[in-house]
Amino acid sequence: MVEAADKTGTGNEAKQNEDPSEKEIKIDSYNIQLGDISFPINIVDAGDYVGHYKVYLPEIDFVTEALLDETKRNLVSEVQIETRNAMDSGKYAELKDKFLVRSKEKLRGVLKKSSDEDIAVLSRIVVNDMIGLGEIEYVLADPKIEEVVINSSKDVVWVFHKVHGWLKTNIKIKSEEMIMNYASRIAREVGREITHLEPLLDAHLTSGDRVNATLFPISTIGNTITIRRFSRTPWTIVHLLDPKFNTISFEAAAFLWLAMEYEMNTLVSGGTASGKTSMLNAILPFLPANQRIITIEDTRELNLPNYMHWVPLSTRPPTSRGEGEVSMLDLVENSLRMRPDRIIVGEVRRQREAEVLFEAMHTGHSVYGTFHALGAWEVTERIISPPMNIPPLVLGSLHMIVTQYMNRRTRQRRTYEIAELVKDVKNDTGRPEINVLFKWKPRLDKVEKVSNSIRVIDEIQLFSGMSDREIEQDLAGKRKVLEWLLAKNIKEVNDVGKIITEYYIDKETVLDLVENDRNAPK
Repeated sequence: MVEAADKTGTGNEAKQNEDPSEKEIKIDSYNIQLGDISFPINIVDAGDYVGHYKVYLPEIDFVTEALLDETKRNLVSEVQIETRNAMDSGKYAELKDKFLVRSKEKLRGVLKKSSDEDIAVLSRIVVNDMIGLGEIEYVLADPKIEEVVINSSKDVVWVFHKVHGWLKTNIKIKSEEMIMNYASRIAREVGREITHLEPLLDAHLTSGDRVNATLFPISTIGNTITIRRFSRTPWTIVHLLDPKFNTISFEAAAFLWLAMEYEMNTLVSGGTASGKTSMLNAILPFLPANQRIITIEDTRELNLPNYMHWVPLSTRPPTSRGEGEVSMLDLVENSLRMRPDRIIVGEVRRQREAEVLFEAMHTGHSVYGTFHALGAWEVTERIISPPMNIPPLVLGSLHMIVTQYMNRRTRQRRTYEIAELVKDVKNDTGRPEINVLFKWKPRLDKVEKVSNSIRVIDEIQLFSGMSDREIEQDLAGKRKVLEWLLAKNIKEVNDVGKIITEYYIDKETVLDLVENDRNAPK
């Protein structure tokens, strides 16, 4: 058996060099890295009206397959899997590494003639099958993928590509039982279960990816899994300023920095997949490090610099008996008793959540969050209209609305507008007026300033004592720092946060360093 397995190996080289059919036209190709192994990806047009995403996976013969099954049985008997390890992303990663090491040791013992590359590939297959999501793990390693969708065992797996949109893959799940097994595995990781009595699951992987699953007959074709893949490295404002993405301008980013520094309450709005959470995450490093920050989310998506005084809170769904639920409202109310300086809410959806949020603003807390709406005007309409019914006068405690937009044709994300809410004493309804400060110009593809700030600058002057000239100088300094961060390609969330914190501690020294570095000969 060992000799046969040594000769056949994984079949990886033959599969990778396989020529596409004559009908296929290659659109794109690149490699993805998963640990210590690499797989090629081809995106092709097969003439059936939708692109195809082909990941070249190793072909395993039946002898090697039997050997892998034996390895899995041996590993299960040797490595104790504890539920609490799967609940923590760090320990879960350690568990996977432990499995990889042990599987490589066992496979090397029986596949003495196999190359290190084949051993690495086979051990990865073992780990993915035992504690991962099988072949789906390879697709999840691709940073260009936003969604991975299993519709049933009768259909191939689909993906949503950042560049090419929806694509068919060459991966197909063998059976409905395997799809249900994957869904159950995800549920167990977060202390949940999915059964025919509870056929719906909304959870997240240890990587932070959001998962939704449904079981037959709720989904009439078969069992489904939808995975929204989130970036493995948190986005910062420097990513959004990069010309490659061109999401926001330096002037607008400096203004947001100033507003965040001086505690202006802000909502980030936008449509589905417009980048609301990415923008919120990008501006959070602007918060001073000496303040206590509470984040409240359904699924952990926000990531702050690790040196900050940060307490992340997540909701918990009820058990099968309807007990033990911890809602967003429960956490928002509880956070007010935790002596926070800043409260960040993942998404404001319901009336009671909005009421508590605006009450927090009135009690002196700085509040930030995301809201599903397509512009500042729509945000205010939804808040003061049924079912939320927040009084217009209360709405005045919100300072700014940042709106994100995704072009459905090009799939590019932009900051559509930045607006402030100005209290109008002449307005009998108490509803604040909307003053748009920055707006995206589609023809120029630029975020440009369209009017001067009234309320935000006025309140900053009131509480800081700065003059108009001092505020202009402060904005210019912030812009220089942001330009320097991009020029130096400093994008990691902790590095960006540290530079901003150093700026707060000793502004002049940081600006001198930036200026000297900018003027230094190349």
